[in-house]
Amino acid sequence: MICPICNASISDDSSSCPACGADLSPRPASARADFIFCEGCGARLGDQDRTCPKCGRPAPGILSEQSAASDLAAGRTASFPRLTAEMIAGAVPAPGASASAAAPRDEQSTSVLDGDELSAAQASSASRSASPRPRPVVSDDDLARGEDAYAKARRPRWVAPLVAAFVLGAVGVFAATDPLGVMPGIVESFDRAASDMYPSRQVAETGSAEDSAAEMGESGAGGPGDAHALSDPEAFQVLSAVYAEITSYQDALGPVIETFNGQYLNKDFDQRSQASRGAYDLRATIKQTMDELDSLSLPDDTAYAEDVEHLKQLATWMFNRVDVLCKSWDISLAVPQGERPADHQDEILAPLREVSMVNGRAVDVIEYEKNVAAWKPVEKR
Repeated sequence: MICPICNASISDDSSSCPACGADLSPRPASARADFIFCEGCGARLGDQDRTCPKCGRPAPGILSEQSAASDLAAGRTASFPRLTAEMIAGAVPAPGASASAAAPRDEQSTSVLDGDELSAAQASSASRSASPRPRPVVSDDDLARGEDAYAKARRPRWVAPLVAAFVLGAVGVFAATDPLGVMPGIVESFDRAASDMYPSRQVAETGSAEDSAAEMGESGAGGPGDAHALSDPEAFQVLSAVYAEITSYQDALGPVIETFNGQYLNKDFDQRSQASRGAYDLRATIKQTMDELDSLSLPDDTAYAEDVEHLKQLATWMFNRVDVLCKSWDISLAVPQGERPADHQDEILAPLREVSMVNGRAVDVIEYEKNVAAWKPVEKR
């Protein structure tokens, strides 16, 4: 006798296969009419099916604990676990013969719907999809105008321009009235940024000379706010201090010139800007000295009138020497980002070429060196 499951040779009186453990005992006709369903996908299995033809899961009750190991080794049950007695006992029982007899099918078929069942399912789905969706409540006037009842509500076209005009108007009113007092700070920040970018192009504020003079008056150096003009002894002290300031600028000018020569073609803007600060600061200091001289209050018959004019001229020559460097720095710092200052070297050095020269030396330098010692204030009695 041959096992119909694994084709192993067995004795005629054996009730089970010693190789695969299949139950070979004769079953009554009523039992053979029962159907077995896959525990994984629910497909119907035949009596001889050891695995589900749809999903590959082992058929319930077919494999014993002993035969599952050999089947797994032979690759017959894919990656499913070995069935145990407890798993088989806890499995969902198959439908009875009476239920299956009501709709007899081919033993090799699965749970796929037949033609009549499929037609009924399609008809049910079509009836559900064909049912109209609830129509929103729309007035008769809207229907008369031909409006779509399902269209989304749209805002009128005039809403966006009205909102924009309102916002701009509110901003304008806020800027004009400045209820929080922030506009002066904003304007000052813009002025400071412009001054940092192009220092030499800033115009001195009106009243700066008067402010300097007032400060000198407060310190006892004289000025328009003083109750009386400076006496000659006082004038000599003030002019001697101013002369010392002017001559000290000569020592400060040397490093400024060296920094310009070494940095005005630097590719890095931040480094060029930092290097230019020395020239701008020195020029501002000299300009302050010139304002102090302009604000001096001396008697008409003072003996130091000529000394004042001499100091003004010395300060002007020194100012011109620094101012030309600042003008070149302005051009260097204005080079567009991404371009090399070396490509604009002729433009940067143009202010220096416009300086009046005699025998290769600037006139301002020659005149300053020729007169600085002789114009030192001397006390007059």
